[in-house]
Amino acid sequence: MAGYGDLVFRAISREFGCHLVYTEMISAEGLIRKNRQTWNLLDMRNEIPPVGVQIFGNQAESLTEAARILEDQRAGLIDLNCGCPARKVVRSGCGAALLDSPETIIQIVRSLRKVLTIPLTVKMRSGTERSPRAVLEIGPILEKEGVDAICLHPRTREQIFQGKADWSLIGELKGSVNIPVIGNGDVKTGTDARKMREETHCDGIMIGRGALGNPWLFMEAQSALGEIPGERIPPDGFCDRIKLTLRHLKQMIQRKGEHTGMAEFRKHCVYYFKGYPGAREIRAEFFRLNRYEEAKEFLTTIADD
Repeated sequence: MAGYGDLVFRAISREFGCHLVYTEMISAEGLIRKNRQTWNLLDMRNEIPPVGVQIFGNQAESLTEAARILEDQRAGLIDLNCGCPARKVVRSGCGAALLDSPETIIQIVRSLRKVLTIPLTVKMRSGTERSPRAVLEIGPILEKEGVDAICLHPRTREQIFQGKADWSLIGELKGSVNIPVIGNGDVKTGTDARKMREETHCDGIMIGRGALGNPWLFMEAQSALGEIPGERIPPDGFCDRIKLTLRHLKQMIQRKGEHTGMAEFRKHCVYYFKGYPGAREIRAEFFRLNRYEEAKEFLTTIADD
């Protein structure tokens, strides 16, 4: 997830049961042009493999060159993004914009498959306003071109994150291809994960926004799917949540320095306390803090209350 899925977030997700993590979305053009910011997003130093790397672009040549670089960097798999609805990405003809140009997707996949020895997957939305069920046309073709799996978020490009994800499309895609289909969208509880599996027969479940501030969701989902024994529920009080909040913050500071770590953690803080009484006041006070020790004192005081 752009802006969230850095190395620290990925490590915490693994700790709480996530089987496979992905880097933030990487620009193919930025990578091959050695853009420092792009390479910083690729941070996988000392990370436990496998790590999936999601790339975006709309030129087969640059995407293929980027994929070669990423395989050399020991990426566990390459995931082609055909689903990002962000205006900036779509305007440049990338992400979900590619769904209006199936021939471009096929050309890119064909080029990537020729050079990659690691798995190649595609992350898609269901389609666009012009062709809302495009995935059902494109999916079987991608299978023939050698894609190893498809991940589907069943909303159109224009829906962004509005409305309800149409899980029935995941089931339809699963019925039309023989490669694994990974379901994504609106999985916020372990029960959601179980229902998605039961309703769609998908081979895997991708959890995104639901895990922000709530990595306990991975254990919930595993429990609901019968992958681990017993019922797992998220913490029902502040203490465990505050402990993890401080640990997450501390690790970001160790990785990026206090100034950058504190600034970048603010967006995570929004989610860690979302829905709790006084959350707005907690966030407002946290946003005024500039040092880890100040944050520790503030949050510890809340926990004691």
